[in-house]
Amino acid sequence: MLYWAAQKKKWDVVQWVVEYGKANVEAKNNSAQTVLHCAAEDEKWDVVQWLVEHGKANVEAKDNDGRTVLHYAARGTLNVAQRLMEHGLANVEATDDDAQVVLLGAATSSLDVIKWLVKYGKANVEAKNKFGQTVLHYATLWNKLDVVQWLVEHGKANVKAKDNDGRTVLHCAANENKWHVVQWLVEHRKANVDAKDNEGCTVLHYAARGNLNVAQRLMEHGLANVEATDDDAQVVLLGAATSSLDVIKWLVKYGKANVEAKNKFGQTVLHWAAEDKKWDVVQWLVKHGKANVDATGYNGWTVLHWAAQKEKWDIVQWLVEHGKANVEAKDNDGKTVLYWAAEDEDKKWDVVQWLVEQGKANVEDTYSNGRTVLHWAAQKGKWDIVQWLVEHRKANVDAKDNNGWTVLHYAARGNLNVAQWLVEHGLANVEATDDDAQVVLLGAAASSLDVIKWLVEHGKANVEAKNNFGQTVLHWAAEDEKLDVVQWLVEHGKANVEAKDNDGRTVLYWAAQKKKWDVVQWLVKHGKANVDATGYNGWTVLHWAAQKGKWDIVQWLVKHGKANVEAKDNDGRTVLHWAAQEEKWDIVQWLHGEINVEATNNDGAALGSLGF
Repeated sequence: MLYWAAQKKKWDVVQWVVEYGKANVEAKNNSAQTVLHCAAEDEKWDVVQWLVEHGKANVEAKDNDGRTVLHYAARGTLNVAQRLMEHGLANVEATDDDAQVVLLGAATSSLDVIKWLVKYGKANVEAKNKFGQTVLHYATLWNKLDVVQWLVEHGKANVKAKDNDGRTVLHCAANENKWHVVQWLVEHRKANVDAKDNEGCTVLHYAARGNLNVAQRLMEHGLANVEATDDDAQVVLLGAATSSLDVIKWLVKYGKANVEAKNKFGQTVLHWAAEDKKWDVVQWLVKHGKANVDATGYNGWTVLHWAAQKEKWDIVQWLVEHGKANVEAKDNDGKTVLYWAAEDEDKKWDVVQWLVEQGKANVEDTYSNGRTVLHWAAQKGKWDIVQWLVEHRKANVDAKDNNGWTVLHYAARGNLNVAQWLVEHGLANVEATDDDAQVVLLGAAASSLDVIKWLVEHGKANVEAKNNFGQTVLHWAAEDEKLDVVQWLVEHGKANVEAKDNDGRTVLYWAAQKKKWDVVQWLVKHGKANVDATGYNGWTVLHWAAQKGKWDIVQWLVKHGKANVEAKDNDGRTVLHWAAQEEKWDIVQWLHGEINVEATNNDGAALGSLGF
């Protein structure tokens, strides 16, 4: 009832409810405002006075933002604020949750309030909130020129005061397009237009971000240096790249700003405009500003790279046709604009086609890893691009990257439609090898079963082909834990489960070494793999399982795989020796009943001498 009456400004009701209805004057709404806050904000001194004197209302009560009754009163006319202080009822230095004193909040109100708070209330004009802003910053932001003038001339406010970001009042005025404030501060108080914030930005940097009015007048009056740089060696023009075209035009045509100036990262205004997708600025700079369209910046990118990376293909075409941008330009990773188009997830084959046919992009150009655009299109499964490049531009399907991978190697990683088309049209050799003598099938081992099936059944890929390390596709599938591929290769592809690599390791050994235990179990149970086959250092798969503490695998290999628990490695150590040495006591305990505990290694050491 009380707050409703205050909200509706029924102050006679408020008084009656407090006096006769015994309403709680300290009750708060959802914003933690009391009825006293509302009365002060509504400039009802008689109600405020009555609530304090008769209702004992707390003038220091704070709302959810930490603002007192005086904060509210100071926002309006002088009446309530003055009387609260004259009666000694409020603290002029009280702060809200942003450490903002009453004076800062009053900056948005009338000059009379400011004057009284400073002259009679002794408010501190240099007090700052938690952002480092003074009342002068606030008055500037609110375009209160009369307040700014009085604070400087009579309140002795410091025009050089900086906020936490190093911005002076002049920076704020320029940023907010308050030309009259800027002009007065410069002409009458000699405010420094070359003052820099914490990032080295001058007043003109701020003005050029979108306020042509201020930027233009500063320069026309000879008050600012258009070539001033910030801490990143960034001139005003670069900062303006993200603003309006009007600012850019004026700075270049009348301010004589250098369009080729670079920051410390090597970026020009053209790069910044492209990065911020300001394509009208990009076009004007190239067409009228004489900007170098092939200038390189971050990562060696030209504006053409930026446009491609942002998928602005209309701009790419414009830059090539009208800006004469070099389509062969490479960034630091060796990528051209053709690469970006081919990699685009939206399958921009029309752009690829245009770049090749109209832009004369070289389809055989390689990137830093030796890949051509055809490699990329195949890897991404972009069959339409692959087909067009091969049929219409005669792209080389046998081109190899720096690792010796052909286009088919990439397609076989998981893109069956591309791999199938290449092989069926007689365009690719399924037995082509990379620098490790690895055929396409081995590279496909980590992909889907469908690719493996097709390569073997229709592509006639050799399942026993080995790379330089003696590994077959079965080794790779086992290592990659592709159980479905392992199963199919053994059951239908006739792959040899006992095939050994150059170190004598079988597929089973590889699976165990890589801890692929589901593959291990299947190979033993269904693939008839020799569980006692030895590999490096004479180890069997059981040695590996024991050394890794895989008790369930050890148990399974012994019980179901009939693994030889007495098998010794090249140093004469049994599985039990290894389990004890690695302190796998659960395995040791279980093996105790399965093995000869008196067995010795090549040094004659039995388990007892090992501390068991």
